[in-house]
Amino acid sequence: MTASLRWLLLRLHRWITLALAPLFLVIIVSGGLLALEPIVRDLASGAPAEDPIPLVELQAFLAETDPRQRARTVSLEEGGVIVLEFSRAGERWHEAFDLEQRTALGERDYATAFFQSVRHLHKDLLLGLDWVVELASYALLVVLIAGPWLAWPRLRATLTQWHTVAGWVTLPLLLLVSVTGVMMALELGTPRLPPVDREAGRLAIGPVLQQLEAADVSQILAMERFERAAWAVTAAGPDGPRQLVVTAEGVTPVSAYPGWITELHQGTWAGTGSGAITLLGALTLLFLLITGIWLWARRRLGGRHRGDTGADLLIAHASQTGTAAKLARETAKALRAGGARIDEASLAALAPQDLDTYRYALLIASTCGDGEMPDTGRAFLAALPEARLNRTRFALLALGDSSYRHFCAAGETLRASLRRAGAQEVLPMARADGAPEPAWRLWLGEVAELLGVAPGATEPIPADQPVLLTLRERRQLNDPEDAATHEVWGLSFESDTALDYRPGDLLLVRPGEGEPARPYSIGSTPLDDPHRIDLTVAVTRSTDAQGRTHTGRASSLLGHHLQPGDAITAALRVHRHLHPPDDPRQPIILIAAGCGIAPFIGFIAERATQTDRGPVWLIFGNRRRQGDFFHAERLLQWQAQGVLTRLDLAFSRDPDDGGYVQDRMQEAAPNLIDWMLHRDARIYACGRRSTIGTAVPRALTEALRQHGDAEHRDAAETVVQRWQTEGRLRLDVID
Repeated sequence: MTASLRWLLLRLHRWITLALAPLFLVIIVSGGLLALEPIVRDLASGAPAEDPIPLVELQAFLAETDPRQRARTVSLEEGGVIVLEFSRAGERWHEAFDLEQRTALGERDYATAFFQSVRHLHKDLLLGLDWVVELASYALLVVLIAGPWLAWPRLRATLTQWHTVAGWVTLPLLLLVSVTGVMMALELGTPRLPPVDREAGRLAIGPVLQQLEAADVSQILAMERFERAAWAVTAAGPDGPRQLVVTAEGVTPVSAYPGWITELHQGTWAGTGSGAITLLGALTLLFLLITGIWLWARRRLGGRHRGDTGADLLIAHASQTGTAAKLARETAKALRAGGARIDEASLAALAPQDLDTYRYALLIASTCGDGEMPDTGRAFLAALPEARLNRTRFALLALGDSSYRHFCAAGETLRASLRRAGAQEVLPMARADGAPEPAWRLWLGEVAELLGVAPGATEPIPADQPVLLTLRERRQLNDPEDAATHEVWGLSFESDTALDYRPGDLLLVRPGEGEPARPYSIGSTPLDDPHRIDLTVAVTRSTDAQGRTHTGRASSLLGHHLQPGDAITAALRVHRHLHPPDDPRQPIILIAAGCGIAPFIGFIAERATQTDRGPVWLIFGNRRRQGDFFHAERLLQWQAQGVLTRLDLAFSRDPDDGGYVQDRMQEAAPNLIDWMLHRDARIYACGRRSTIGTAVPRALTEALRQHGDAEHRDAAETVVQRWQTEGRLRLDVID
């Protein structure tokens, strides 16, 4: 399906539903209630009689039991029971009689008056607006037809997928209910009835029986008055039951009444069973209506926090690799067990003034790079100088590593900025050095004491896992003869023991005793080989004040000094923020510049091992195609195998491939937005903060403004920020 057609179907599906939601709700609920009518009748009635009643006997019976001719339906049950429906002053009720004894057996509780009111509501909204209901039937059919083209079902435990799966699984039933409603409105597949003069007044049963007698009808199975001036009669004939319509003008044979289309729509074609099927259709439609509106509202309003009703405690985090986020979740879990009411959020989802609305704000911030705030906390930190937080009371846990020059610098900066904004620190700032669990547990105890709660049990916090690795292969990925390229190496390590990690996790390499460890993204998968780890390493260079060039200690160790066969002690660190989706069928868009490709080789390698896999789109940029198209052979092979669904390349120094990844994003903007809005894709972007970190959100925002619907165009920047908050846009950038 083309993007433009999908766009049109989405608009029809969404805006018709939103515009007519109250009307749909009335029609669906009333239709579901009417589906209960055959069920109620079956439960309250005896089995239908197989033998008809002679017309003469029926005339005699009615002369005794209904001399005023108020009966409007006649039905027969086994055991010689006849049931009559009466109406008076708008009220209806059913009474059963013993045919042989001519004695009353009591009133039958069919909830007739209730169902009559519901039927009136379903057909014309109690206001004679049958044309409005008819238009709504057409609109509902359009919504149901458009729905399946918007998303394929996936077995994921999300409300979106429950909505999608429910629509797909019950689509035949939903179309049955909807199509038959439209056919009834258009009088398609319904019996051809003789003209009925609705203004002629009520046609009583006595004259009807006389006309039947004159037409040589001698055996009756059932009778029902409709439109006041006509009767539908099921008579017994030599070839079985036949349908007749009786008006003041005479008796007319018809093919069926009310017709199979009407019986399918009403669920009366097989009693209790068919009523239950129709009820299931109504309940599914109700579920789809409610969940669809909720999902739209959630996207529109961009609910940023998750937490408890009446929460007076905020736990927020600024996390780069996922450790601070994990500690925040475990803190919330422990304090909830003690009775605290908590909201949880990333600092990316908060404005500084949000902190003023809570009794306490508990903040956990990690430090990344050279003493910097994680990306998820940068906007919050930048907004603090303009904030006035005189009502905010906070406690802060800072995560860091004392082997770095700026130990816990991000936490220190955040603390100072909060205090300058007027916030009050209620506990001394806690600092975690390296493995955070001991310091975190002490801080959690202090927080619990402050709140007066007993914290509950928590899960262990994953620590870095030491590994002993042997270098097996090192190959240069750039062209050493091309001065325009940077020196980059691909390294393959082997472990004697099986390793447990995922692509995107980090290998921490410490170049010397007491020196800070340098993290490198892992670009392999244990699904290929659990003993192997692949890295993509750029040898970094800097120039001092005297003009001397220095190479990075860790990168030169890996790129120059370590030789195949040499062993190295390193550590594995979980980096959940950069893990591929747990569902291998979820589409992913990978955007990388230079060595930002490092983790994505592992992403694609993992997908290559999975049979039931979703599409993968890679947008990669560097300087020269011939000089630094890293891992070109593997990428092109994956593309040929169909593992890599789409590959867009940008080489800024080549005249033919000139441009940057944001240029490729702009060129592919309609498809990019289609993947994000309609295919539930997730974007990962890796590279430098100054390029990828700013260019990708900006390009996505512009793509939404140009190719999104009105809803997304007007709030493009907010939508992109929400994607980051929800984890659908994941940036992993360095300086």
